[in-house]
Amino acid sequence: MYLHIGNDESIPLREIIAIIDLDTVASSLPVQELLDIAQRNGKLVSPVGGSKPKSCIITDQKYYLSTISALTLARRVKQWGMDEEVFA
Repeated sequence: MYLHIGNDESIPLREIIAIIDLDTVASSLPVQELLDIAQRNGKLVSPVGGSKPKSCIITDQKYYLSTISALTLARRVKQWGMDEEVFA
C-alpha cells in the first residue's frame, strides 16, 4: 500500500519511519539540521512549485517534504488500518 503525499508522489507505507509536522517543529534546530544534512546528501525531495511544506515524511531512503499536513497524512495512514501514533 502507498501513501499519496502530493505532487504526484506516493510512498510505500512499509518504508515510512516518521511523519513530522513542520508547522509545529520547523523552527527547531534539530529538525533544521536534519533537513540540511538530508539536502547535502541528496536525500531531500522538495515539493514542486516552491510551495511551503507542511510536513516531512522520513523513509529509510529519503526525506520528502509535502504540502499536505501531517494530520491529513496520518488520517490517510489510519484508513489503511495502520497505527497513526507511529507517525505522530
